[in-house]
Amino acid sequence: MPTPGHSRTRRTPLHKSPSGMQGRTLALVRELRLLTETTRALASAREAKSVLRVIFDKAKALVRCEAWSLFLIDPSTHELVFDMVGGPKARRLKGLRIKTGQGIVGWVAQRGKPAMVNDTRTDRRFLSDIDRATRFITRSVLCVPIFIRKHPAAVLEMVNKVGKPFDRLDQRLLTHLAEQASIALERASLQEQATSLGGTDELTKLHNTRFLEQALDREARRCRRYGSIMALIFLDLDDFKRINDQHGHPLGSQCLAELAQIMLKSVRDVDILARYGGDEFVVILPETTVSTARAVAERLHESITSHIFLSEQGIEARLTASIGIAGFPDHAQSKEELLRKADEAMYRAKAAGPNRIHIAE
Repeated sequence: MPTPGHSRTRRTPLHKSPSGMQGRTLALVRELRLLTETTRALASAREAKSVLRVIFDKAKALVRCEAWSLFLIDPSTHELVFDMVGGPKARRLKGLRIKTGQGIVGWVAQRGKPAMVNDTRTDRRFLSDIDRATRFITRSVLCVPIFIRKHPAAVLEMVNKVGKPFDRLDQRLLTHLAEQASIALERASLQEQATSLGGTDELTKLHNTRFLEQALDREARRCRRYGSIMALIFLDLDDFKRINDQHGHPLGSQCLAELAQIMLKSVRDVDILARYGGDEFVVILPETTVSTARAVAERLHESITSHIFLSEQGIEARLTASIGIAGFPDHAQSKEELLRKADEAMYRAKAAGPNRIHIAE
């Protein structure tokens, strides 16, 4: 016959089991309630922006953190754009971009997999540039991708969970949120964001390459049909990598935003100014001779070299640019050839200088 002590030993697991089962049941009830509430909220969200706002707000309420971000993936450049931000230094992050594959969020966008890091100091993927620019300390990160048609379209990032580390339950709940968002976005589509990101560069607010291609095609057809002319300016900053290396990518992005404003003041309203990619910019000048385009390029040149960049951040940075010019039909008979000739002229200017202007041969 077993002793009382043995009897108590056998019964102990039975007392613990309901407690563990109760914890799992509560977690399942919490998940079900979350999914139900999210489904109801998304039912009235008919635009992509509204869908993402619902997901962003639910994530903030679900997992208490010091900061949150929702990144959109620019379909033309595949860069991640800070679209919704919350927490300290949030205003400084709005509109900034991270290249795909860079940092933990870039890794998530590239791989289409969630990432949970409870000590960023030990993770090689962690990108410290943002912290340096904002003076915010990122200790832990949880990121989940949001898909549209099986391709990552956005990334939800939670930073510095309050009270305790991120755990698998947090990741599972956020993954459920992301799956709900994917279904809603499939229904609503990213039409609103496609409109803004499809034609406008989020960082500089200039036109982007997609819009540039359409504009070049339109202007080339107009020139051929009516025997008119146009000119193209291709501008590339000299040694821009130095700014990113010395001051970090966020401040490099700020330089590009300042440059965009300088260039806008140096061209006409009818001219089409676009960010071609990275630190390259293109200006289409309708009904403009090559000699007039040269005068515009010299004005751009002077405005850039005389400007002090990042002065509000206490940094006095100087930049120069190499500029190439080509004309239609002087140097090219198609939009592709015009762009290529202006690009080649820019590289000749850079090789001869840099900080020079060169006209296509």
